[in-house]
Amino acid sequence: MVALSDLISAALPISGESREWVSHRDRTWARMDTPEQPMVVTIVLLLTAPLERERLQAILRDRLLPFARFRQRLIPDGARHAWVHDPDFNLDHHLHWARLPEPADQRMLEERVGELSGEPLDSSRPLWRCVVLENYGAGGALVFRIHHCIADGVALLRVFLTLADREPNPSSLAAIQEERHEQARLAAKTAKTPALLTNGLQRLRWRVAFAGSLLRQSVMGPDTRTGLRGRLNGRKRVAWAAPIPLAEINAIRARLGGRVNDVMLAALAGALGRYLGTRGAVRPKLAVRVIEAVNLRPYQETIRLGNEFAVIFLKLPLGIADPVERLAVVRTRMAQVKASPDAVANLTLIDLVGRLPAWLERWVLRLYGMRGTLVMTNVPGPEYPLYLAGAPVVRVLAWVPQITGIGIGVCVLSYAGAMTVGVVTDSGVIADPWELVTGFEAEIAQLHTHALE
Repeated sequence: MVALSDLISAALPISGESREWVSHRDRTWARMDTPEQPMVVTIVLLLTAPLERERLQAILRDRLLPFARFRQRLIPDGARHAWVHDPDFNLDHHLHWARLPEPADQRMLEERVGELSGEPLDSSRPLWRCVVLENYGAGGALVFRIHHCIADGVALLRVFLTLADREPNPSSLAAIQEERHEQARLAAKTAKTPALLTNGLQRLRWRVAFAGSLLRQSVMGPDTRTGLRGRLNGRKRVAWAAPIPLAEINAIRARLGGRVNDVMLAALAGALGRYLGTRGAVRPKLAVRVIEAVNLRPYQETIRLGNEFAVIFLKLPLGIADPVERLAVVRTRMAQVKASPDAVANLTLIDLVGRLPAWLERWVLRLYGMRGTLVMTNVPGPEYPLYLAGAPVVRVLAWVPQITGIGIGVCVLSYAGAMTVGVVTDSGVIADPWELVTGFEAEIAQLHTHALE
């Protein structure tokens, strides 16, 4: 087995009581936890062969623990936060083996993942946990939970990719170095790069637009009140759709236009409209804001942890019944947002919030959470099948935490030629996320039918 220590930039040992100060941006996420909303990213791997306990432990020791963050505790230090070495670190505190109650089917796994998603991590230890559920399907499921203050979704996916291999028994360092290049390419696929400003007039226009974005986001009011918002109770529910072949999505794009993300957003808007429609709560011009993550990382060969993303606010047209018309509206609105400096302005605001006193940050975040109805991420995963400790990975699922007050999260993740859509809800808002999943699948099927006409 090849160790990755020499390939990881965050692998410097932390000794004694040395402190590494947390950035203002990461501190925003570190202080965002509430009893109803732990700020924890959840990744689930479905396997078709059982994991060997000793081999998985060796993978984590050799490939995960060289990242200092996974051996460090987060502690408050006056008005700041710091990463410090955990002198009592023990891998057994973070790696757990368990079994699902019978019947260990998808619904039972969804229930257990939902329970885990609502549990806070132990703040007296490094902020991550890995649970192996041995009796799901042919090989089990691995649930990996990491606090958002450690890294954003793109960085964490790259960390996961360092744990996995393209073949069951890799033996060459060259193959792993090639994999690192592929990880960097995947991470850069969704990166929003700043526009090249070649003259003074362009720079002036950009600054004016940036100031407008800052002002607009600073004074933005609450989102439309619908049945998609409510009082959170902290009990999480998760569900996921059947894999959607990328060929099917590409057929929709080729015939109807737009990018993969536009298609996903249009189908999501349709699913939300269906949910409200069954309750008699849809009107023709109804729209709600989705808060979508935007990757701002440049191309990076090495894996750099921390948060390098911002969010944008997009109005989803729930009242448009025609899926083709809805897709056209989503495309236009997304193009307008992409052409603006909204993402950079939001990153500036996140940094600012991290500099505020904790009590003021909580107040600001409560207001912030009122501005949207749901959170969505779209992360490109590997285009080929992977193996974890020799076990084939058949599916990769993920969920990101929602900002205070928001009870719906959607994650779109590609893997091995297919798209997987996972939904997490707070049961105080939506008791059964399967209603959204089945609506989403129906909307994709409708768009595909129109694409074939």
